[in-house]
This record gives sequence, C-alpha cells and structure tokens, in this order.
Amino acid sequence: MPILLPLTLFGVGYLLCQLFAGAALALPMALGVAAGVAAHQLGCGATVSFIIGAAVFMAVIAASRFAALTLVHPFGRIALALLFAIPAALTGYALAHALGKLVGTTGIVAGVVAAAACATVAARRFVRPAI
Repeated sequence: MPILLPLTLFGVGYLLCQLFAGAALALPMALGVAAGVAAHQLGCGATVSFIIGAAVFMAVIAASRFAALTLVHPFGRIALALLFAIPAALTGYALAHALGKLVGTTGIVAGVVAAAACATVAARRFVRPAI
C-alpha cells in the first residue's frame, strides 16, 4: 500500500503531462480528422478515409516544420507560432476544464492556466523545432 500511492500519482502526472504536450498537435489533428471525415462523406471507404486523414496530418506537420526551419522574418515566425498556439490553448483549456469537472470543481482557473501553458508549449515547439 505505501508504494501504490506514489506510483499512482506518478502515473497520473505522466498521463496529464502527455495530454497537455499532445495539445500542441491540435491543429494538425483537427485538419487530419476534417480531411478524413470529408473523404468519407464523399464516398471513400473507411480505410481510404483513414489514410487520407493520416496523410493530411503528416503533411501539416511536415509543412509546419519546414516553414519553422526556413522562415527568417520574425513576423512570419510569430504568425506560425500563433497558428499552432491558439488551437493548443483551446484544447488545453477544454482538457483542464473537463478534468476540473471530473474532480468536482468548475475548473475555470485551472482551464485558464492550462490554456496559457499549452499555448506557450505550442509556440515554443514550433518556433524552435527539435531536429
């Protein structure tokens, strides 16, 4: 029993860290899902729709990495960072608000803090991508 609580807290903390780090991929995920759903609505099969969605997801990530590495103008880099930071902030806010509701509080303050954190992580990640 004494080892169970620290391991559980470590596991939950790691899960939350991964969820908020994954919020930086909100824009590519949304575009990939939209492309997959649009392909399915146009009559493609489920497998083809999934492949189209995954291809769009990877293309958006590749294009943003290329743009982040080649843009030299500071306003272009700021625009690219905002392009990823705004959806990440919305995703982080929704995630923190949902977790706050799960715990039993309103979660507004936690949502605002998480939105700021996710926006910062997304902006930092796409302005200075790791190669």
